Amino acid sequence: MSEVIQALYIRDTETRTKPKPHTIYKVEVNAAVRHWTVWKRYSDFVSLHQQLQQLYPGQQPPVALPSKSYFPSTFNDAAKIEDRRQGLEQYVRGILSSRDDRWRQTQVWREFLAVPTGRPTDVGYTSETWLDEYQAMTQSARDTRSLINKRATHVARNEVSAAHNCTMQAKKLIFTLASRLTALEHALHALATQSPALSDGEWRRRQDLLSSLKEEKDTLLQLVNTGRQESDLFDTTPSSSSSSSAAKNSSSREQPMTMVPEKQSVAALQKQQLLQRPSTGSRAFGAAAASKIKETEATRSLDNEGLLQYQQQMMNDQDQQVEQFSAILSRQKQLGYAIHHELDTQNQILDELDRDATRTQTKLKFANKKLANIN
Repeated sequence: MSEVIQALYIRDTETRTKPKPHTIYKVEVNAAVRHWTVWKRYSDFVSLHQQLQQLYPGQQPPVALPSKSYFPSTFNDAAKIEDRRQGLEQYVRGILSSRDDRWRQTQVWREFLAVPTGRPTDVGYTSETWLDEYQAMTQSARDTRSLINKRATHVARNEVSAAHNCTMQAKKLIFTLASRLTALEHALHALATQSPALSDGEWRRRQDLLSSLKEEKDTLLQLVNTGRQESDLFDTTPSSSSSSSAAKNSSSREQPMTMVPEKQSVAALQKQQLLQRPSTGSRAFGAAAASKIKETEATRSLDNEGLLQYQQQMMNDQDQQVEQFSAILSRQKQLGYAIHHELDTQNQILDELDRDATRTQTKLKFANKKLANIN
């Protein structure tokens, strides 16, 4: 599986003298997990453009390629080099952001950006090695959950650096898991067609395993990106026997607030029936308890059995209030984690800005030294 390219930049240029003087452009490629740099001449961009036109005759890439200048030449002209750099950056970014993804799906495009490939899909899985790989991926999902839990602990202790490291490790595991899932899905289709093929029942069972693992991966990705912890989510490690019960538990946890009015109305009705129930006897308090325990208007007409039910009903009402308060606190916790995640992002942006300012200051000092030498 190839890397998913998220951003492309052409920020710097260099002039080289071998084999003959020419200008090269630094193409920065940012993927989901890693980033790398490739150096390209203008002729490399022209070759890419021509090959794309050959693949799709009569069609043009989303953004036009900057034209070549002969008289005068672009070489040694800083203004023209800058114009070409901006045009080349717009060209590659236009292909990357275009809704028409056929340009990005070509092998020419991937070779131009030197996109590294991951695990091959045709690894020759057998039925047994497929299950071994699935078990290894399930363990990877558990490890990711463990990292998310550790991050919550570090956040509670105000250990920002350790929490950030847990986040980065969890993201790497998730993106690795996504690529391995694709390979495992292709391998399952291959096992269904080869001889001896899997039975229909076994093939469907493994499809369910893959679907459960994909759901787990999506849940983990959401937890990592939003900072929301699984205080209300149990470990949903995929298995054929527990998927239905896990779905019921999650649905019951997701609807605590919508059922409160209905529960309150039933509770009020039960309380009214208890209060209207005729007394079948009187309660006798001991001498020690007589001074501490007093009858109320709500309990005076109830017998012992009715009083017990009334007490249980009051405890249920209190439990419902605690659940509502817990849901409010959970929401506040989620908002806190989201704010923390946003602050981390802003800190990273500020760090990048600081590095850019430092690099620019260094260049200015170097330029001032050259001016001093000239003077």
